[in-house]
Amino acid sequence: MKGKVVSYVSSKKFGFINGDDGESYFLHVSALVNRSDEAKLVKNVLVEFDPTPTPKGLSAKQIRIPEVYISERLLNFFTSKGSNPKHGDAALRLPISTRFFKDPAKGRQYIEQLAKQCGCNAVLGLEFEKKTFSEGNYRFTGHAFKGELALVTEKQPCDTKEMALAAERQLQQRIQAAEQAFGPIQEAELKARQSQLSGCLGSAVAVLAVVAILPAAIIAGIAGLFPQ
Repeated sequence: MKGKVVSYVSSKKFGFINGDDGESYFLHVSALVNRSDEAKLVKNVLVEFDPTPTPKGLSAKQIRIPEVYISERLLNFFTSKGSNPKHGDAALRLPISTRFFKDPAKGRQYIEQLAKQCGCNAVLGLEFEKKTFSEGNYRFTGHAFKGELALVTEKQPCDTKEMALAAERQLQQRIQAAEQAFGPIQEAELKARQSQLSGCLGSAVAVLAVVAILPAAIIAGIAGLFPQ
């Protein structure tokens, strides 16, 4: 029978196939005719298998995967407290700690803004820290966020080897552009934190205008290669 992979959890070595008969079949990596095909167990990949009833339900046995090419696609932007994405893999991780904000909601929005300025599509391992600051007799709590600005991709089948290679080149370009943009951002945040921790809080306008300190060539390069 023929079918299509609908899910596969590589860490647990199992997933499911939708058969041409409309039924759902359990798959385990041990059922692959060729174990080296595990890397091809990607959502929407077409497979051939022997449908087998079991006491626990329908299973796919003797799974065969015709020749297929795999490419990487970027997921939509997301933020997660977990260090690993629920779907896909992190192709790039850039650890950062931000400056402090009086409003934690603005602090969270800010670290997401930094990720987008780098050309990243995720913030992983999001955490926050609190410290008490004072302005004259006024005391208040400052909130800073830390995590990893990340590029998270998901595997998908494609029609030709050329398409797979083109997708890989584009991903490498995006990684290089993100790494280049990250340097000035990281330096700006480090200086801002040091200034704040010494008792000098920057103005809200200066905090929100970090993009202005980035070299114009870097911003233009990111925008040109990878439009948002």
